This record gives sequence, structure tokens and C-alpha cells, in this order.
Amino acid sequence: MLYDKLMNPKGALTALMLSMLLTGSLSVEAARKKTVQKIKVACVGNSITYGTGIEDREHFSYPVQLQKMLGDKYQVGNFGKPGATLLNHGHRPYMKQEEYKQAMAFKGDIAVIHLGINDTDPRNWPNYRDEFVKDYLSLMDSLRSANPKVRFILACMTPIAHRHPRFISGTKQWHDEIQEAIKVVARVSGAELIDFHAPLYPYPNLLPDAIHPNPEGAGILAKTVYGGITGNYGGLQMSSLYTDHMVLQRNQSLDIHGIANTGDQVTVSIAGQKVSTVANNRGEWSVVLQPLPVGTDYTLTIQAGKQKKEYHHVAVGEVWLCSGQSNMAFRLNQASTGKRDIAQANDPDLRLFDMKGRWETYDVAWPASCLDSLNHLQYYRNTTWQGATPETAAQFSAVAYYYGKMLRDSLKVPVGLICNAIGGAPTEAWVDRNTLETRFPAILRNWLENDFIQDWVRGRAARNLTNDATRLGRHPYEPCYLYESGILPLQQYPIKGVIWYQGESNAHNMDAHGLLFRLLVDSWRGNWKNPQMPFYFVQLSSLNRPSWTWFRDSQLQLMKSIPNTGMAVSSDYGDSLDVHPTNKQPVGERLGRWALNQTYGHGVTPSGPIYNKVEREGDALVVSFAYGGGLRTSDGQSPRCFEIAGEEGMFYPAQAKIVGDQVRLTSPEVKLPRFVRYGWQPFTRANLVNSDGLPASTFRGDTDSIITIINSCCTMKSDPKKQYSNIKTISGFPAGEAGYDLGVSACYGGFIGDYMVVAGGCNFPEPGKKKYYSGIYAAKVGGNADETPDWQLIGHLPEPAAYGGTVTSGDSLILVGGCNNEQKLRSVLSLHLDKESGKPVLRSLPSLPCSVDNMGVCLSDTRLFVVGGNQDGRPSAAVLSLEIGKDAAWKNGASKKDAAKKKDVARKQASAWKHEAELIGEPRVQPVCAAYRGELYVWGGFYENGKSSLVATSGLRYHQESKSWTSLPAPRTAKGDELTLTGATAMLAVSPEGNPAIVCAGGVNKEIFWDAISGTYSMVAKEDYLKKDISWYKFNDNLLVYSLNTGKWETPFPESPLLARAGAQVVMRGHTLYYIGGELKPGLRSPGIVKVDLR
Repeated sequence: MLYDKLMNPKGALTALMLSMLLTGSLSVEAARKKTVQKIKVACVGNSITYGTGIEDREHFSYPVQLQKMLGDKYQVGNFGKPGATLLNHGHRPYMKQEEYKQAMAFKGDIAVIHLGINDTDPRNWPNYRDEFVKDYLSLMDSLRSANPKVRFILACMTPIAHRHPRFISGTKQWHDEIQEAIKVVARVSGAELIDFHAPLYPYPNLLPDAIHPNPEGAGILAKTVYGGITGNYGGLQMSSLYTDHMVLQRNQSLDIHGIANTGDQVTVSIAGQKVSTVANNRGEWSVVLQPLPVGTDYTLTIQAGKQKKEYHHVAVGEVWLCSGQSNMAFRLNQASTGKRDIAQANDPDLRLFDMKGRWETYDVAWPASCLDSLNHLQYYRNTTWQGATPETAAQFSAVAYYYGKMLRDSLKVPVGLICNAIGGAPTEAWVDRNTLETRFPAILRNWLENDFIQDWVRGRAARNLTNDATRLGRHPYEPCYLYESGILPLQQYPIKGVIWYQGESNAHNMDAHGLLFRLLVDSWRGNWKNPQMPFYFVQLSSLNRPSWTWFRDSQLQLMKSIPNTGMAVSSDYGDSLDVHPTNKQPVGERLGRWALNQTYGHGVTPSGPIYNKVEREGDALVVSFAYGGGLRTSDGQSPRCFEIAGEEGMFYPAQAKIVGDQVRLTSPEVKLPRFVRYGWQPFTRANLVNSDGLPASTFRGDTDSIITIINSCCTMKSDPKKQYSNIKTISGFPAGEAGYDLGVSACYGGFIGDYMVVAGGCNFPEPGKKKYYSGIYAAKVGGNADETPDWQLIGHLPEPAAYGGTVTSGDSLILVGGCNNEQKLRSVLSLHLDKESGKPVLRSLPSLPCSVDNMGVCLSDTRLFVVGGNQDGRPSAAVLSLEIGKDAAWKNGASKKDAAKKKDVARKQASAWKHEAELIGEPRVQPVCAAYRGELYVWGGFYENGKSSLVATSGLRYHQESKSWTSLPAPRTAKGDELTLTGATAMLAVSPEGNPAIVCAGGVNKEIFWDAISGTYSMVAKEDYLKKDISWYKFNDNLLVYSLNTGKWETPFPESPLLARAGAQVVMRGHTLYYIGGELKPGLRSPGIVKVDLR
């Protein structure tokens, strides 16, 4: 019937109208559909994207959670393939999987790529790392071919927790390397980069199997992607330290940073300064304010888009972080002086930010609500900045209060104190996760049953966690926890320095604490990007616990070996039965003395007497001290608690007599004394003080100086002429290439039989034009030839080279790395002399995994170590090693005739080098090193980084078996000032009696060198730096000997200008050292060879 109506004329019009209506309707519908076309988000990845490990992945994988956040305007596709590798030569390449084909067909408008975790498998990254960037870009090109307008968002990889079975064997290191490769891909491709690592890293409990996030962890990833796609990060957010009455650090540029929505313009205003920036795609923003004058009532305004935060009554002065455990947390109202001083605590410009834990670690099982908060790092109560009043001061740390009050009284500026100390907290809880993972991973493993951690700490934590069924529950005593809950939230708020009172919960193992304390200082200095940040700490007090004597002495050694630290002695106010002495005022003020003297340059004495050295005079020992002016006793009685011992180490009480600024010790039971110790009782009544009434620290020492190396030490000290005769020059310097006879530095060298061999090196034959050399020179040494060696040019290196390293192995020298004007070198060469012709024979050993120059090199049995230096052109803290004794093909080089095995040898060489460890702290360029009986010793080195540059003085010892580091003391001048061995030489020497020592000479002056590399040039104008006389540069002119038996530095000879050089080569034969070349000042090389007789 409808057909009939449409066919008649009248119906035709109707049909036309109906057709128009239908067509219009369809067009409108098509247009409507077109306008609501969803934005496609392709989530490309591996099992983490897929949702492996999540019981209900269909509802809780990160792409599903992302879909809920984005809403109906988006269509999110999950194209995760468990086990997938980014590498196309990996064991399961993503681009060969069905999920890849599905992602291509999806034609996403946005591609979120999270790959790389499975590439850490030893089948993948070690073999195909060079293909990663290329393969990543290839994947992006493929996805772009499906949708030319695709927007790429690349994700830095999620963490792998230390519980992973391959974590130490390579996974951690390779994970870090892949992260850097992903950043390279983002940079070269212009893709956006988001971070899956940082938001999950402090929450290993969200990775139950060490790799795969649980639903909550997946939610964090979804939120991260949501922010990356939409730019919505919740608006303007600042650290909790930003409140009214806050204190900003004076006399330094201020980095003010926070979070805002992507693209928002952020403007920061204070004291007439107004600085703007724009929040990036991760919501991050940062501005730098110029130093602000001291003040008490500024207003700080931060505006982002339509949001504005204002902070009123802002002060500018000095800001210190006060941290540690219960003796720092000990309140003023608990102190013996509290009642007197609380009533007077009324200072609005002594401002306190008091961070206290929500729960005390009493001997109870915590409820589920507490455990949940702890798992989310919500341990500290919310607080604000407040001026000191009787009410606020009473609840604040007593030690910190007295410290701040002393600064206020002396500096007359506002002082802000941030206190986050937690009772019972061990050192390891305060160290950042990456530092422990890379430098002390053993302390992370099964921490509740780990002997590195004090049994009381483990027991109390286990009791609190009784109701945790997951075995992954967090606790304030857990390694890293307090860093993640109490340091990270400070968000690098500008501070001047740190005061620290802690150690009671680590006193059971002073060796582990020695490493942990150094890691702590490095960790915090790294967080605040200030490698020189002052760090003043309290030595443990007196208490009847047997380990505390050794622990107090170890703290003294830490203070001596870590730059910019100071130690306040508290043993004179100890309590034999109470770990919490109540008189905190002198402790806080002793910390204040260190700050006033070292940080602010005031003329106060910073410390009581600090042990310097002990010397034997007949049947007596004479002890000298730094800060020992006006030695006396605190009670007017004779000095007590000194003990001495002979060679056998049996200690007897000593009669002590103060003679000027020294103490003379004798005992009728000890005829030939060698050892001394003082205050060597857990609870001590030692009474030695200086003129300021400040007590001496517990210490131990001995007279076993350089007798381990130089058998006639005592005779030589009484015969100056003989001393000087032990150091002299010998005439003649190699001269076979134009300019070489002017002297070179940074050459290769060593002994092969009777021949001293020198190769390569560099100098400036014309001002400003550095020349590298390739010549190999040899001279027979012995008899008259020792005084005037006859140098012969016997061959050439494959190319000019300098700034590498040399070790002697059997009848060969091993020449490692280096650089020249054209390139940096990866080569490792074995050099020996043909017995018939005397010509050099060079063979290749496994090439370094990267170019290396200006490093330390040494040999430990058959293991070759390369320490620090520039690796691939960048300052490095990496320690590389190569076993050269297990495979003859490596030791002797691959035979050119053996073509059939050429590829096999190449494969062996590619994996021969091992990343052994990372130095503690910053990279070290031009360090010195030596090895003995499975231990590696490192000193010196520099790190050029503007005003944050570092010239290292301290030493490190690496134990190969445990893969752990311990700190070593820095060498010192006669006045007690630390020396650096940067640019120096080091050589292991063993006396006929079998006593080992490391002999060092030369090196730059740390203050002058730092002034130059930091760009400060406060000592001389930059344009005049190379124009000073040689003596102005103050290169080290002492021979320094470190005894491996005693752990002490000695200087057997007086200063000699012959040793004052940097970049020299040292070679050794028998009892004689030869220092070859080197620079006398920057740009001026020496053609001299210095002979040092160690007898």
C-alpha cells in the first residue's frame, strides 16, 4: 500500500519529502556519530600492561582503570603481551606477537608504550643492548604507519624490587641502563615521556612478586597515564613545608618547585621578585629565586592558572634539618634543664617544624588501620611552622632547640629547624632505596631476619607487624622507610645543613654502620644536590654496653674521613644505665660550635681534643691532638682512662702527664709501648678536656708508622740528611719524538725485567696545543745505568695515547684505555719485550665495554680493576673488572693465525668485562687505587659540576667477596688538614717482613683545584690561572704511606719539591720507586725522573 501511494503523483511528492527527511536524518546521525568518535588509546606493553598477577585483571589492570578515569570520550585498548621484549632479537619480541598486530589494527590516536622490563633478562640486554634504541624507534614507526597522527607517550619502566632472584646478578644494573635508553628514544623522537618508576619506587609492597603491580599499583600507573594524556594533575600542589611562618634559606639561590596542571603558567612572587614558568607534561615546574635578604615578614605568592597560594610571615634566615633517633627526638620537657628553659622559650624567629610519628614503636601489635597508613607512607602527623613558645618548645627536640638557640644568639638572624627524628630508628631506615640497592643490597634482603640489622630493631618491628598477613607490610625501622616517608616529602626544601644524633640502633655492628653512615651522608647530600652540605653528628654517649667503645671510636674515624662533618662528644654526660641522658643542652651547643666554626666562620673552638698521632720516646708514648690547646682535666685531678700496650696488645693503665698540648704516658708493665687507647670503657669517666672545657673523644692509636714499609724509620727521623738522600732525581728522559724531551704527563709505564718501559703521554710543546705521543721507550736500570738510563725508542703504540692506566702482570705490562686528540679509547693491550730483539710485542686483550680515561687501574691477583674516570666521556663512579688469568686466549691475545676461532674469541671478549660495583658518592675522575688480598683501595678523584664540584679526600675499601664498601681516612697534613690524592700516584709495596702498605705521592691542592673546576676563581682571576709560579699551585710534596696493617697514614720523609707534581707515572722495582714526568703546574710538564729509596 505504501508502494502504491508513492507511485501516484501526489505520492511522489510525499516520497520526495520522505526521502529528504530520511537523508537528513541519516546525515544528522552520521554527523552526530562523527562528533562523538572516541579517542583511541593503545596501551602497548608486556605483562604489567596485560595485568599479570592481578586476580581480576578484567577490572583492575591499568588500562581498565585508565578507561574509567578517562570516561566515555576515550576507548582504551590493552595490547599487553606477557614476556614481551622490546628488542627484536630478544627471547619474545613484541613486534612478532599477535598483540602487536592487534595494536596495529586498532590504529590508536594515542600510543602509551611500556616495554623494556623483559629485556633485562640475561638472554637479551647483554647481547643486544646496542639495538634497543633502533628497535624502539622501529616500533614507533610501525604504529605511526597505522595512524600517521598518533601521539606517543613513552613510559619509563616500573621498578623491579630487590626481592627479584636476579636483582644483584645484573637485573638492577641493566634496568637502570634501559631506563636511560628509553629517555634517549623520547629525546630523539620528540615523544612525550612519563614516569612509571618514581611513583611506584617507594612502594615495593605494591609489587608482590617483585615485578607485577597489584591492583593498587596498577591504579597508580593508570593515574600517571591519565595525567600524561589530559594534563590534569590535580592543580597546584606544594611540599607540606610550605606554610605560614616558614623559613627560607638566606644567601643562596632558591629552587621553588611543585606540581601544577600541564601547560599552566606558574608565577612565584616574593620581596619584589617575580619569576614565571610553565608546568611540563608531567605536571612538574620549577623556578629559581635570587638570594633573599634576611627578613621576618615576607609574603610568598605562588599562582598557577586560576589557583593561588599565599604564605604569610615568611622569614629568611638559616634552615637546618635535625634528625636521628630517640636522643634527637628527646623533648625539651624531658630534659634536665627543660623546666628552667621552657618558660623562657619565647622567640618568634626561632621557628620549628616538628614532624612526629603518628604511632610510637611500643611493644604492641599495631591494628590494621595503623598498618594501612604505614603501607601508604603516612607515618608522620601533619604539622606547620610555628615560632618558639613555651608550648611549642616543650614538645620539640631538646638537642635541636639548644642548637637553634645558639645559632640565633650568635648569628642574629631567623633560624628554622625541621625535626623528623624517630625513636629507635636505625641508620638504614634513613638511606634512599637506590643507594642501598646499588651499594648495600644485602641489608634489604629479608630484613626482619637479617643480621645486619640489630636484633632489638627486628624484634620490635616484628612485634608491631604481628597483624600483617602479607609479610610485605611497611615499618618505620625498615631499610629506606624513613627516607621515603620523612625525607622525600620534604621535596628538597632548601636547607643549610643537617645535625644528626643516632647510632644506638646500629651499635651492634660498627663495620656495617660505617658503611651505612657514609651512605646516609652521600644519600642526603645527593638528594639536596649539595655534595658539600654540612653534616654534624653526636657521638654515642657512655653506657654499659660492651660494643660502645669501639663504636665511639669508629664514629671518630668517620668524622675524620668524611669531608664537611663534625662530631660532638657526649660521653661526659652519659648514664651507665640509661640510653637517654637527660642533659641535652651541652650536646646541642657542641653541635652549634661545629656549625659556627666550620659553616659560619666564627672563631669558636669547634671540638674537644681530637686524637692526631702518637710517638714513642724511650719507654713513653706521647700523644698529640688537634684542638688540644690548653689541655687540662675536667675535675682538676690527674688524667685518667689512658691505657698503653706493647707489641702483644695487652693494655695496662698508664700514668698520664699533661705536657703543654700533649699527653705523656708511661706504665711500669710496658717497657716498649706501641698502642694507646683512651676512654676505652663502655661507660667511661675519662676527664681530658681543652681550654674550652670540651672533652676528648674515645680513641685508639699506635706507633706502627712506616716501619711496615721503611725498616729504618726511627733512625731516619733522627737523620735529616739521610732522609733527603732517599729522594733524588736521575738524569735523562726519553727523547725519540719531537717534543717528548720536554717532559710528559699521563704516560703508561712499568718494569719488564731489568727494563723500565715508558709509552705514550702528552704535553704542550706549543702553548695551548696539547700533543699526544705514541712512542714506546725502554732503558735498562741497574748499576750506573740507574743514575743515567740510556733510553731507546723501541716501537710505537697503535695510536698516540695518554690518560690511561698501567699494571704489571708477569713479564708484561697491560695498558688500559686512555684518550688522544681524536678519540677516547676502549683498547686494552698487553705489552712485553721480545727476548731476542728487545722490540715490543703488543697483543689485544678484551676491549673495555666503554671508553675510559683518567681512571684508577690496579691488579688484584689475576683480576684487573678499572675505577671511575671518564667512561664514555662522562664522569663515572663505576668499577669495572676483568679476569685476565683464567683464559690464555685473553692473557696472550688471540692468535692472528687462528682465524677459525676469531668469532668465538670476539664473543668471549664482549662479555669478559664485568661491572663490579659503584663507588660510594659522586663519580671520581683521576682517583688512585691499589689492591691487596681481595680488597680494593681507592682515594682522591674529582667531579666537575659547577658550584657543586667535588674534590675527594676520603678513601674507600671494597671487599670483593662481600661486595661491600667501607670508608677509609683521608691523608692529612702535619696541621691535620685533609689532602686529596687527585692526580697523584699509588703503588702497593710489601716490606721484607711481609707488611703491606700503599705508597702515594703528588696530587693537586684540593682548595685551589676546586676553586678552578667549580668556576669560582676566588683565588685568582680565570685568565690568570695558568700564569702563577709553580709554588702557588701547592701540589702535594709529601710521600704518603698508608699501612694496611694499622689503617693509618704516615709521612716518612720531610716535604720535597721533587714530589710536587700531578699526573706522573710511578713504577717500582725492589725497594725503589721511580716517578716519571707529570706536570709541575697546569700546562707545564716535567722531563724529570725522581727516584725514591724506601729502605
